[in-house]
Amino acid sequence: MYSGPKAHLKQFYDALLKLGLKVGKEAKACPCQTIVPLYRNHVFAQIKPTTNSRIDLGFALGDMKPTGRLIDTGGFAKKDRITHRIPITALSDIDDEVKHWLKVAYDRDV
Repeated sequence: MYSGPKAHLKQFYDALLKLGLKVGKEAKACPCQTIVPLYRNHVFAQIKPTTNSRIDLGFALGDMKPTGRLIDTGGFAKKDRITHRIPITALSDIDDEVKHWLKVAYDRDV
């Protein structure tokens, strides 16, 4: 997933994975070919290299209204699990807002 033109995204992925696994003691990752879902009982978030310059951190937040940098993916209307995302283009994008939404998504999956 992180070779060639996307190699520089690996540092973002590593930081997001570490953060996602630390959000709660039941958090686990199950890497696939194109995404890395983060699970508790169900997928609560996913790490996806979307372009050569961006990773999208997706969240399972249901019909919650997006605020701040959170973007509605239209997933709730399509009955997708991932309903919101925050684009990550720099390590500085992995901030308190990202940590907050990861925790909210994790806590919703009980």
